Amino acid sequence: MNTMDWSILRDFIAVAETGGLSQAARRLRVSQPTLSRRIAALEAQLKAQLFQRTPRGLSLTDAGEQVLAGARRVEEEALAIERQADAAQQTLTGTVRITVTEALGSLWLPKHLAAFHAKYPGVCVEVLVDNRTVNLVRREADIAIRLFRPDQPDLIARHAGELVMGLYGTKDYLARHGEPKSLIELKNHLLVGFDETTGARNKAVKRLERCFMPDKIIHRSSSFIGQLSATRAGIGLGIHDCFLADPDPSLQRVLPDILDHRLEIWLVTHADMRRSARIRAVYDFLGTALAADHAQLVGKNLKPKAQTKAA
Repeated sequence: MNTMDWSILRDFIAVAETGGLSQAARRLRVSQPTLSRRIAALEAQLKAQLFQRTPRGLSLTDAGEQVLAGARRVEEEALAIERQADAAQQTLTGTVRITVTEALGSLWLPKHLAAFHAKYPGVCVEVLVDNRTVNLVRREADIAIRLFRPDQPDLIARHAGELVMGLYGTKDYLARHGEPKSLIELKNHLLVGFDETTGARNKAVKRLERCFMPDKIIHRSSSFIGQLSATRAGIGLGIHDCFLADPDPSLQRVLPDILDHRLEIWLVTHADMRRSARIRAVYDFLGTALAADHAQLVGKNLKPKAQTKAA
C-alpha cells in the first residue's frame, strides 16, 4: 500500500463527523466533487467500503468505524506537531485565521484591520465569518472571537468586553403600529426573527419570541445582517447588535430598560498557538480594539446591570 497522506484522513474524519459530503466540503473549504474523489481514493487504497448511504446521509460501516478510531489518534498527533512547529515561528509573517460572528466579522473587524496591516505588513489576516463554533483544537482557525466562555482545557481565553443587543424598529414602522410600552404590547407587533435552527439553540431568542404571537413572526433569517436589513425595510421589529443599530437614524430602540441582552466577548486561541509571534500580535491587537470600542459595543442606551432584565 502507498504511504498515506495525513490530509486524506482529515477529509475522512470531516465526512464521518458531519455525515455528508456537502457539509464536510464546507468545513474543509473544498468542492464536493473533489472531496468525493478523495474519499473514493481512500477506500480504494484501503480496499474497504468506509461509508454507506442512508436516508439521513452517510454513515460509517464497521470498517469505517475502525479506521475512524485510528484516524483520530493520527489527527491528534499531527495537530500537536503542527501547533508546536507553528509556535516556534517568531517572525511576524504568514497567515492568521480568525473565526468571528457575522456582524463583528463583516462590519466591526474590517474597520480596524487597516491599522493592523500598517503595523504588521507581513501578516495576512484571514477572516472566517461563521456563526457556528469553529474547532480551534483542530486548527480550523487560529483565533476565535466568541460570545461565550470556552470550556475546553487546551484553549486559553481572555474576557475582552461585552456585546449588547436590543430591540429596534424603524421610526416609520413605530409611527404606523405604535411604540410598545410593555412586553404585553409586543403581542400586537410584527417580528423579524432568527431562523428556527438558531432560535432553538438560543434561550434568549426563545424568550423574546414568546413575547410575540406566533403568526406575527413574519420574517426569519440565518443572517444577522439580513435581519437588520429586514428591520430597516420596515417589515417588523428586530433584535440587533447595538453597535450596528444605534448609529442608524432610521431606527429607534424599543423597551431599552427591559430588553437588554448582554453577551460576553472572549478572545480564544489554543495554548500552543499563543507562543507564535504573528498569532500573539493579532490576539493582542484584537484585545486592544475591543477595549477601545467598549462603549460602542454595549450601546448608547446602556443601563446599569442592577436595573435591567435580560432579554
